[in-house]
Amino acid sequence: MCAISGLAGLKPTIDAIKYSKTIAVANKESIICGWQFIKRALIKNKTKFIPIDSEHFSIWTLLKNQNIKNVKRIYLTASGGPFFNKKKSSLINIKPQYALKHPNWKMGKKISIDSATLMNKVLEVIEARKIFDLDINKFKIIIHPKSYIHAIVHFKNGLVKFLAHDTNMTIPIMNSLYMNHESIIYKERNVKFELLNGLNFIKPDIKKFPVIKFLNMVNDKSSYFETILISINDFLVEKYLKGEINYLSINTYLKKLIKIPYFTRYYKSEPKNIIDIKIMIKKVNTYLNKTKFNEN
Repeated sequence: MCAISGLAGLKPTIDAIKYSKTIAVANKESIICGWQFIKRALIKNKTKFIPIDSEHFSIWTLLKNQNIKNVKRIYLTASGGPFFNKKKSSLINIKPQYALKHPNWKMGKKISIDSATLMNKVLEVIEARKIFDLDINKFKIIIHPKSYIHAIVHFKNGLVKFLAHDTNMTIPIMNSLYMNHESIIYKERNVKFELLNGLNFIKPDIKKFPVIKFLNMVNDKSSYFETILISINDFLVEKYLKGEINYLSINTYLKKLIKIPYFTRYYKSEPKNIIDIKIMIKKVNTYLNKTKFNEN
């Protein structure tokens, strides 16, 4: 199982594939930026692949023994974060300590902020597109505040399947490590009908979560776009956590920076190896460190 955070996990993942019959990956950045290299290694070494993020493990499970061509749409659920019921105007001076209070999951600082802005879900859609090799338009984000349903697959034959489990990463991890072992038992055995009753699914508000629009910029083929998007977002989230920019500025600056010519010229180019990805990350950070940002 590879669970090294960030792009630092890409090379160890590829190296581990050479010695593994099955590899489970819980690192979205490696898949998003270097899936072509991971996939090449999987094919070459005849290694099976299991995605561990709860949404992707759920999709992977739901698609077992299914014809991928029969998929009409796949929905990835998002909680909406700690500010889902707050007005956008009230968030400008919101402090990081409040943005870190995810309503359902216990996560690290970076991913908690990404969950609040919905960037985490945008990245998960890009990740899913690569893993399951489907057109990105087949994936949709849906707000599900209870976080009990992790993925929904709508098939062309009219069937709709979904997978539910507690907000505990023990479940996808355990089921990937001990797959086909009848003896594994999760401590919580009861179905939580209080969560299933009155399931609430809401279409995300683009004005409140403008990062969803970045999905329109994703190419059919791998490119530097994903690496640049992740690098800019990482930089801005870090500045917010340090108190150097306000919460709404994460989206404002991201929207501006992602469209400047210095970066857009790379959006149709593809990295040839891992070193190319590292060089691009360095270029992005060098540019951003020279950029002036307005403080709170």
